[in-house]
Amino acid sequence: MKKMLALLLACLMLCPLFAACGKDTPAQSGEMTTASTEATKDPDAPDLPSPEELGDLSGDFNILVSGNYARNDFAADGTEGTAVQTAIYRRNERIREKYNVNVTNEDVIAFNSATGGGTGFTKLYTEYMSGEVTYDAAQIGTYDVATLAYSGYIEDLNTIEHLDLTKPYWDQKANADLSINGKMYYTTGDITIIDNMVTNAILFNKDMIKSYGLDNPYALVEDGKWTLENFGKMVKQVGDDLNQDGIYDENDRYGLLTWNDAMLAILAAAGEKISTINESGQLELSFYSERVVDLYSEFEDIVFDQAHAYNYQYDNVAGAGTPSAVWDTNRIKMFDSDQALFYTTLLTTVDKHRNSETDFGILPFPKYDENQADYGHAVSAFHCAFICVPALSASPRVGVILEELAYEGKQLLTPAYYDQTLIGQYTRDEESADMLDLIFATRVYDVGIYYNIGEYKTQLGALYRTRSSLSSLYETYLNVANKKIEQINTIFAMANEE
Repeated sequence: MKKMLALLLACLMLCPLFAACGKDTPAQSGEMTTASTEATKDPDAPDLPSPEELGDLSGDFNILVSGNYARNDFAADGTEGTAVQTAIYRRNERIREKYNVNVTNEDVIAFNSATGGGTGFTKLYTEYMSGEVTYDAAQIGTYDVATLAYSGYIEDLNTIEHLDLTKPYWDQKANADLSINGKMYYTTGDITIIDNMVTNAILFNKDMIKSYGLDNPYALVEDGKWTLENFGKMVKQVGDDLNQDGIYDENDRYGLLTWNDAMLAILAAAGEKISTINESGQLELSFYSERVVDLYSEFEDIVFDQAHAYNYQYDNVAGAGTPSAVWDTNRIKMFDSDQALFYTTLLTTVDKHRNSETDFGILPFPKYDENQADYGHAVSAFHCAFICVPALSASPRVGVILEELAYEGKQLLTPAYYDQTLIGQYTRDEESADMLDLIFATRVYDVGIYYNIGEYKTQLGALYRTRSSLSSLYETYLNVANKKIEQINTIFAMANEE
C-alpha cells in the first residue's frame, strides 16, 4: 500500500493540479517513598515505562532539520550564552543522561528551499525509496511536510508507540487543525519554538498613539472593541509626506507598515480558512463566503491606501515588488524612526527592535467585528516547520525520545523563549505579555494554505500586484481546488485501509 501511495504522489506532482505514624518498618518506608514519588511527580510528565523497563535505547537520535527559516531547536554545544541555546543544550543533556541517547541533527535549512518538493521532501523521499534509515525524526518546512503527509513517506504519529499527542506539551490546536481522516502525520508543540516565533502579530508605536490622540489599543482589546473597523480608522488618521516630494515611499510616515503575508494573516484573524477539516474528518474548501468577500473589501481599503499604509515588499510607484535585499533595511528603519503607527509582522521581528529607542507594544490582529468570539493568528506557513517521523524509522524508541524532547521542551525551551527572552528581554510593558498569551492561545493552522489548495494562498499573497477581485480569484481556481481536495481525501482514506 505504501508503494501505491508513492505512485499516487508521483501522479499528483506531475499533474499541474497538484503518611503513616510510628516507627517505619522497611515495607512502610517503601510505601512512603512510593507515595512521596507519586505526590511530587509532574502530572503532565510522559506516561512512559521506566528506563529499566524500556531496555537499551542508547545511540544517536538523528533529526533532519529542513525549512525556509533558520531555526534549529536541536543543535547546541553549550558554548552559546543565550537562554534558548542553553535550554536546548540542557534538554539534550537530560536525554543523554537518562537514556544514553545523543541527540544529533543534520541541518539543511535554506531560504525558499521548502516549497512542496524541496530539500526536506527530497531527502525523506530518497531515504524511503532506498530503504535506508538515516533519520529517526525530522522537522520539515510546512509545504514539504504537507506533501510528505499524503505521499506515504512519513508515519501517522497516532500509531507510534509511546507517542501521546494528547499531552499538553503537544499543540492541541495543531492536532485539531491538521488531522485528516484520523491521520496525523505532522505536528508541533513545546518540542520547538519555531511555531511561536512565526506567529503573526502587530507591533505598535505607543508614543504615536499619544501624539495623535488615538484610543489606547490595549483598552480596545480588553473591551472587545479591537476590530478591523476600529483598526482601519486609526490607520487612516496617520499619513504624512515627510519630504514633500509628492511620492509616498519609505521616506514617509504611515498608519500602517505591512507586507504581502498580511493578506493571508487577515483571513485567520477573522476566524476563516482556505480549507478546514469537516466533521467526517475530510478536507473541504471553506474559503469563499459573503463574510470573506466583505472582509477583504474592508481590509483592502486599508492596506491599498498608499497615503496611510506602506507595504515594504511592494513599490506603489512602479507597481512591482521591491528587491528582497531592502525589505529588512526599510522596515526596521521605518518602525524605529517613528514612521509607522502599526506594523503587521511575525513575532520573529520583535528581536530586530530589541535595541530600538521606540517605545512599542504588541497587539493581536483585530477581529473582523465584535460578534466574532475569538481572535485568530496565523502561523506562517512559509516560515514554520513541523515534527514528523520517516515511515521506515517509526518505532517505540522514536516515540519515547520525541515524548521526552517535547516534555523537556515544556520545562526548559518554552520558558527560555517566552519568559526569559520574549517577555524578559524584548517586550517593553506588562500589557504586551497579556497580548502574547492571547495571541498564542488563538493560533490557526490552515491546511488549505499548507496543501496549497487551488493556489489560493499564492494568489492572496499577490493581491498587491494583481488587485484581483476575490470572486474572480475564487472562480478561476475552483476546479483545481476541488480536484486537489478530492485527491488528498482519497489518499488519506486509502491509508486507513492499510
